[in-house]
Amino acid sequence: MGAASLEGDSLACGRTLSVADITIRLADELCPPFSTWPTSYQPFLAEGLADEEGGLRWCLGEDQDRPADDDFCPTYAAGAWQAGTVGERTLYRFHAGENRPYLWAEPNADFSRVWVWIDPAGARQMPPMLHPVDRVLWMGVLAHRRGMIVHSCGWSCQRRAVLFPGVSGAGKTTLCRQLMAAGAGAVLSDDRMVVRVQADECRASGTPWPGDAKQARNESAPLAAIAFIEQSPVHRVTPIRPADALRRLLEAASVPWYAPALRDMVLPVVEQMVASVPAYRVGFHPDPSVVAELLPLVGESGT
Repeated sequence: MGAASLEGDSLACGRTLSVADITIRLADELCPPFSTWPTSYQPFLAEGLADEEGGLRWCLGEDQDRPADDDFCPTYAAGAWQAGTVGERTLYRFHAGENRPYLWAEPNADFSRVWVWIDPAGARQMPPMLHPVDRVLWMGVLAHRRGMIVHSCGWSCQRRAVLFPGVSGAGKTTLCRQLMAAGAGAVLSDDRMVVRVQADECRASGTPWPGDAKQARNESAPLAAIAFIEQSPVHRVTPIRPADALRRLLEAASVPWYAPALRDMVLPVVEQMVASVPAYRVGFHPDPSVVAELLPLVGESGT
């Protein structure tokens, strides 16, 4: 592997980024003072934690291993980032528009280590590991740990969670605001959630990647229901079959189709979700009274 060696890796600082009960230790150069990070990241950052043998780390790559742009062969392009290779090395290249890359990342086989190179000439004026860098790398981390990111609003009530998947414009932010106005439970995220299979149970977790409602909680709960939302003049909740839920969920799940090995780890998580968690169509209009229709999904009567 062409990445930097782990020599000196024990000097990594005590600053960490945690999502869905997975903690990643960040090298000093990749983690400026927490005050420079956006508000949404604050609940997910910590420092002063004891080092763990075999823990996940994002490390600064050594100069002699820095990828050369001319040698990079892209295999997938997604606007602000690309996946590809340099020789036998698997790399992620991040760039803004047509500018030179501001960051390269190279994971090892199971994403327990990721080496990062920052380009001083192309670097963004912000913490280097922000979106889309961290979210792209988390897709690989989660795939190896029975998890995935879902474009979804997430709501926790009575220690159980409901996922409301949907692409942009589906109404996630509108529903999120109604739940907040109703004052029942807590919105974990209004735009992206993580679902992991842990001890044969699906758990839903908030993330530091919110939408317009700016909801980002570092909390998780067992997943009680998957609810696909749509506009309706009256509130209604209708059960749907697992096959229908699978089709709808694949439209919102961040499946890494660009990497067959990762894809084949994530698809069983999708399948387990729809096989073990009840799914519904939820029609609603902008009114906090929708919460009364949703409480039964977490086992509450709504009275």
